[in-house]
Order: sequence, then C-alpha cells, then structure tokens
Amino acid sequence: MPSPPSPAVQTKSAHDIFNALRAKFLEQMPVEQREAYRAFGEKFHSSFDVQTGSPIDLSTINMEESLAYIVESLKSGLHPKYLTGDEIHLLRAGYGDEWYKQWDYALEDLPPSAREPAKAGTR
Repeated sequence: MPSPPSPAVQTKSAHDIFNALRAKFLEQMPVEQREAYRAFGEKFHSSFDVQTGSPIDLSTINMEESLAYIVESLKSGLHPKYLTGDEIHLLRAGYGDEWYKQWDYALEDLPPSAREPAKAGTR
C-alpha cells in the first residue's frame, strides 16, 4: 500500500488548486472591480504591521471607500442577506433607508435585523 503524500506535497497541491481557482475567478471579474479589490487590499494590508499586528494608520481606509467596496459587491451579485450590520449602516448613510431598491431588492430580501428604519442618533 503506498504511503500518503507528505504534508509538504499536500500543501503544494492545495496551494496549486487555490491558485487555479483564484486565477479563474479573476479572469471572469470585470477589470474595474478587480482594480477596486486590489486597491482596497493594498490599503488594508498596509494599515497594520504584519510582524506585530499593530495598526499603522486606520484612517487610510475611509468610509467612502468602504461604501464603494460594498456597492461593487452588490453590483456583482452579492445578496443583501449576507451584509453585516455595519455594511447596512453605511448603505443607509449613503443611499437612505430604502437603499436596497437601488439594486432591485425588496425589504423582505434583507435580514430581519436590517428591516427596521434607522433611528436618529443610533448606529
């Protein structure tokens, strides 16, 4: 009976599979969206020290860029039920309480926690 592959061989195989899937995904992504993800990733990864995990300058990722990232995700087909509370707050701030109509969704498409209108002075 042959012995199982070594952990190094298994890791290389998993890495190769991941890279093939990643390449296929990026091939199908529009250039503008790919560039938006690349720019966001660069800013995100440059916002902390990878050796210590300490933040460097969190102000480099601003709310407008975060909102643009969420909007691109919705335009690419992300269903609003997968949005976090913070993402929904940003969408409300940018597009109003009925933000979901911009992407032809109904109130019922939102997670139950997001169906209440925003209250003044709350997050």
